Amino acid sequence: MTQAPERFREITGHGVIPAPSGAGALLLHAEEGLDCLVVLGVFRPADKAHLTAIVTLERCIQSVFGYPNDEAYWHDPRGAAGDRPGYGFFEVLDSAWPRRLTAYNRHAFPDRTPSHYAALRHYFIGCHDASGEFLAQGMRIELTSGSYGEAAREALQQAAGPIAEW
Repeated sequence: MTQAPERFREITGHGVIPAPSGAGALLLHAEEGLDCLVVLGVFRPADKAHLTAIVTLERCIQSVFGYPNDEAYWHDPRGAAGDRPGYGFFEVLDSAWPRRLTAYNRHAFPDRTPSHYAALRHYFIGCHDASGEFLAQGMRIELTSGSYGEAAREALQQAAGPIAEW
């Protein structure tokens, strides 16, 4: 049986995209499959508002962040079978990533590879100067009313616990 090709599906409904002029994305990813957080500047086309968002990748197992930038990922072959990647939030459907992770783990743990990897979802965030790919259970986007610095501080507290405990 042939595996369907990977393809992008744009996630809409939140009404924002990473800021086309540069999102200033900051990634916080802890060990042990905890939530991965991305703080970034976003743009809401409906009213041309510039806001800050905290994107939570729930129970994120792996992340890849940095290159490719927009000029490169606009030509990602996965866009030929689905939505074209651009500034935005996407799910990669029919992703091979969970299967690769399962196969990799079978080398060391042939009888104990967790089956939950198959249920993980592959997300893509396209920004101006960078992109991110995440293997996680889910994704939430929270728009904040404060500054970028306040959002970064809030995300750090979510990832590491209350600052008073540091």
